[in-house]
Amino acid sequence: MQGTERQQQKSCFGTAVAKCSSAIYNMEQMVMFPSLLRDVPMEQDASTGHGTRDMYEYYIMLKSIKASIENGLIPLDEWNSKLTIMDKDADIVENPNLEELFYSHFGGLLHILNCLTKKANTLTKRYKDIIGMSN
Repeated sequence: MQGTERQQQKSCFGTAVAKCSSAIYNMEQMVMFPSLLRDVPMEQDASTGHGTRDMYEYYIMLKSIKASIENGLIPLDEWNSKLTIMDKDADIVENPNLEELFYSHFGGLLHILNCLTKKANTLTKRYKDIIGMSN
């Protein structure tokens, strides 16, 4: 029974958003000197590959995403007007399978939120290692 309950908690959108926001908040509270994160690869054993982000870039990205989660991307009226313009300009399928689209996007969003939570937790742990506060 606990396994099923735990799985439901993992796939709950509100829980995923709360965990992500909490992890980013903890990261913000811990990281007092974001400049220490410059040129530090996100993964400890990461090679210096092309196009990889350093921890500072992840820090800025995570803060930005948290602000969007809490405040929204753009006002709803502006979003609705953009959708109306897109509907006029694009060939929209008359009867899309809305349930299928919903579950596809919902699953993707849950996956992204879980990945962002892991990145925030990893960044916080690595910052603690950098400043000598590792457990």
